[in-house]
Amino acid sequence: MSGGKAGQEGQDWRWRLAAAGDAFAMRVLATALAEDGRHDEAVAWWEKAIAAGDETALHQLADHVGAGRLEGQLRQRAESGDVTAMGNLAKLLVRNSGGQRLAEAVHWLTLAVRAGATLERELVAALDSAGQPAEAEDRLRHMAAAGDLRALHDLVGRLREGDDGERLDEAVVWLTRGVAAGEPWEWDLIAVLDRAGRADEAEARLRRLADRHDVKAVATLLRRAPENMRARVSRRELDVPVRARAVDHIRRVAAALARLGVREEAGRWWAAADALDERVLFSPAARLAARPAPVSGAPDAGVEWQLREMAATDDVTATRVLAGYLARTGGTAEAVRLWTRADAADVQGLWGVLEERAFGDTSDTVTSRRGPVSASGDGVVADASPADAVFEETPAGTEREPGTAPATATHHLSAQMPSRAGLCEPVSLVVRVSCGADHDDGGVSAPLAGFRPVREGSPLTLIVRAPAGLDPQGPLEHTLLVPPFGAPAPVRFAFLTREPGLHRVRVSAWAGGTFLTEIGLEVSVERDGPYAVGPPSAAGMGEMRAHPGEVTLLVDRVGDQYTFRLISDRCIYGAVLAQALTAAPEAAAERAYAMLQRLAAGRGEYSGAHARRWMKETGVGLWTEMVPDPIKEQFWQLRDHITAFSVASEHDVLPWELLYPIAPGRDEGFLVQQFPVLRNSLGRPRSSALPIGEPHYVVSARAPVNGDSEIESIRRILGTGTVVDTLDGVLTVIDAGTTGPLHFTCHNTFDPAGGSSIILADGPFVPALLNSAVARRALQDGRPLVFINACRAAGAVPQYTRMLGWAQQFMGAGAGAFVGTLWAVRSDSAQRFAEAFYASLSAGEPLGTAVHRARSHAGHDEADPTWLAYTVYGDPDAIVSAPAPAPAPAPAPAEFSPARVVPTPVRCEDM
Repeated sequence: MSGGKAGQEGQDWRWRLAAAGDAFAMRVLATALAEDGRHDEAVAWWEKAIAAGDETALHQLADHVGAGRLEGQLRQRAESGDVTAMGNLAKLLVRNSGGQRLAEAVHWLTLAVRAGATLERELVAALDSAGQPAEAEDRLRHMAAAGDLRALHDLVGRLREGDDGERLDEAVVWLTRGVAAGEPWEWDLIAVLDRAGRADEAEARLRRLADRHDVKAVATLLRRAPENMRARVSRRELDVPVRARAVDHIRRVAAALARLGVREEAGRWWAAADALDERVLFSPAARLAARPAPVSGAPDAGVEWQLREMAATDDVTATRVLAGYLARTGGTAEAVRLWTRADAADVQGLWGVLEERAFGDTSDTVTSRRGPVSASGDGVVADASPADAVFEETPAGTEREPGTAPATATHHLSAQMPSRAGLCEPVSLVVRVSCGADHDDGGVSAPLAGFRPVREGSPLTLIVRAPAGLDPQGPLEHTLLVPPFGAPAPVRFAFLTREPGLHRVRVSAWAGGTFLTEIGLEVSVERDGPYAVGPPSAAGMGEMRAHPGEVTLLVDRVGDQYTFRLISDRCIYGAVLAQALTAAPEAAAERAYAMLQRLAAGRGEYSGAHARRWMKETGVGLWTEMVPDPIKEQFWQLRDHITAFSVASEHDVLPWELLYPIAPGRDEGFLVQQFPVLRNSLGRPRSSALPIGEPHYVVSARAPVNGDSEIESIRRILGTGTVVDTLDGVLTVIDAGTTGPLHFTCHNTFDPAGGSSIILADGPFVPALLNSAVARRALQDGRPLVFINACRAAGAVPQYTRMLGWAQQFMGAGAGAFVGTLWAVRSDSAQRFAEAFYASLSAGEPLGTAVHRARSHAGHDEADPTWLAYTVYGDPDAIVSAPAPAPAPAPAPAEFSPARVVPTPVRCEDM
C-alpha cells in the first residue's frame, strides 16, 4: 500500500470510510491489504463487508481463502446459530454448487428467516430455482400479508398468468389492497377485473377515475361504449369540460381516443377544443375555412391548398383549422394526424421535428418526418424569416470539392400562389427549390443551371416584392441553405388581401449580392371571390453563382415612395422605406438631363471645373435626397469590400450612375469611378457569356459626324461584319436571333412623352417594334451584346404596365448585355468610349471592367458629361465566349451619303 503522497492520501480515505462502515470501502481496503500480504487484516475487513451486506466481498473472500475452506468455516458458525453465517452459507452454496445443492441452500435460508433475518427474497428466489414455485408463492403471500407491497406486486404478477378464474379473483383482492394503500395500480386492477369477467366492476373503477379527470379513463369509457351509444356518451362526457372551458383536458382526451383507435370521437373532442380556443377561432385560417364551398359538402380545392400551405409551417392554429376542415370533408385519418402534431407542437414548442405516430390505417394521407406534406407533395414549408446571417461564398471558378453537387444534380426553382382570392383573406406564396429526380411539378420549373452547392450547403436568398394591396404577415426575405443533394424545405410568404384588383408579386433569387432571376405571379382579389390555385410559375436561371464582392442596390417604388435594399455576399440587409416624395422625381431627372445635354453640346451655363462641380453636386443631391440614411451607412460598411456594384430597379427613370456618395471624411468620387456599376434587368437571368459572332453595325438615316470613323475603328476590333441602315434589315437581324454584337452608330430622338426613335432609311425604328421579339425571346439563344451609341438611348417611358425603352426591350428579348446612354453624348467622346470598351472586352476582360475602363478613357474633358452618361445592363463578370477575330485589314469606309452627315457634336436629332 505505497505510491507516494497521492497514494497515501487515498489509503487514508479508504481507512476512514471503512472505519465509518462503508461496505465498498471495506472491500477495497481488504483487497489492498491482501495484495500487500496482510492476510489476517484483509480477511477481517472482508468479513466486516460481508456482515454489512456486500455479497461481492463474500465471493472475493471465497476466492482468497478457497471456497471449500470458507464453506467449512461458515457451516461451523451456522450450526452454532450464527444467523448471518446461515445466509452467507446459503449464498455460497447457490453460487458454487451449480444448482446441485439448492435444497441445502433453501434449508439454511429458511432457518435464517425463522431466526429473523431479512432474507425472504433470497428464499423466494432459491425456492423458484429449486423447482418449488408453490412454496415460493406461499412465501410471497406471507410477505404481502405482512405489508410488503413489492411482494404483493410480484404475487399478483404470478396470479395473472393464465386464465384461472380463482387466481384472477385472488389477484383482484391483492390489487385492491394495494390500491387502498395508495399504490398507482388502478389500471392493473381494471385489466384484471376485465380478464376475470367482472366488467361492471371495471367500468365502476373507470367511472371513478374519469370523475377525477383521468384522461385515459374518459377515453377508455368512450371506447367501451356500444357503437350506437358512443356519440351520446361522448356528448355527456364533453359537457363538463366544455362548460369549464378546459381546452387542454379536452385535447388530451382526444389524443387518448386517437391512440385507442377511436378516430371519429377523437375528432369530435379536438373540434370541441378548437371551438373554445380563441387563437383558432379568430385566426386568418379559420376565416378562410369558413368560406362557403362551391359545392355544398364538398371540399374546396383552393381553400384546402391554401390551408395546407399555411399548416405546413409552425402555424399551429392553421394546422388545427386544416384538421377540422379535413374532418368535416371526410379526411378523418389525416385530420387526426394533424391534430396530434399540433398538440405536440403546443407542448414541446417544436414543429416539424417530432416523430410521427401512426394510428391505424393511414392510406388517405402522406406525411413527412418534418411536417405535413403540402398539397403538391413537395414536403414541409418553412416560414420565411429575416436573412440576417453572414454567408461567405465559395469563389466563382474554383473546382468542385468532394460532396458538391455534380453537373447532373440540377436544381430547379418554382413559385406558386392562388390565382384568385377573396378580399381580407390570407394568401400564401410558396417557393421551392428541388434537386434532380426529386423534382416533379409538371415540368413548369426552370433548371438552376450552373448551381453547384458545396458540401455544407450554399445560401440562396429569396426576396419578395408585393404591392400595397397585399399586406405581408411576416418578413419578405428568406435565405435557404441549399444542400448539394436533395431539396431544402420550401418557403412560405404569407399575405392578407387588403384591396380588390389584380396584384403582381415578384420573387427574386440571389446568390450573395448577385442577382439570379425573378419570378412574377398574379393574384386577382375580388369581394367574396373564390380561391383558385394554378400550376407553379417558373423563371429561367442562368449561371447561379455568387460574384464575391458584388453588391446590388435593389430599388423599388410603391406609390409615391421608394424602397431600397442592399444585398451582398456579406449580408442581406432589410428593406428601407424612403421618405415620401415631395414632387415627382421624373421632373427633377428631366431638368438634370436637359442641363447635361447642354453641357455635352458645349452650350451649358458652366464650363471647365464649374461644369464638373455642377455634375458632382447633382450626384451628391441624388445621394443625399433619394438614398435613405440606413442605406448610406450600409454602403460605407461594405465600401472597401465592393468589387462591382449593380442597380436593380423597375418603373424608374433616375440616373443612378450619377450618384456621388459622400460623408464626413469620405469622398471617393462618383460611384462609377469607384468600381464597375451596372444595372440588372429584373425578371430575366443574367448571361455570363457574350458570344462574339458576326457583328452588325446599324447606322441611322442621318449618321453622326464621326459615324464612319467609329464603325471603321470598331471593325478593326470586332471584324468587318455587316452594315445595316434599313428598318427591314434591322428587324431581320433581330428576328433571326443574331449571335454577334449589334452596334448602333446613330442619332436617337427621345421624347419623355413618346419615347425613343431611330430614323432609318425606310422608317423609324422604335422600341415597340420589338414586342414580338420580347414575346418570342428571339435573342435568347444567341445572347448578343447590344450597344446603342446615341443620345438618351437608355431612356424609358411608362407603357401599359411597365417601362418601355431600348434597354427593357432588348434585354427582354434575350440580349446578353445592353449599353446605352441616359442623356446626350458628344460624338468624339462616344467613339472613344466604344473603342475602349470593345478593346477591353475582346482582350478577355469582364463586362464590368470593360465599362469601367471605357469611362476613364472617355472622361478627359472636365466639362463633358459623356463618360457618366453610359448605363450598362448585364453581368459584371460576363466575358466574351470566343476570342475576337484577328484584326481585319482596314476595310473600305462605309459609303454614306453626304446628306446623311450632320455637323453636330452630339448624337441627338433635336440638337
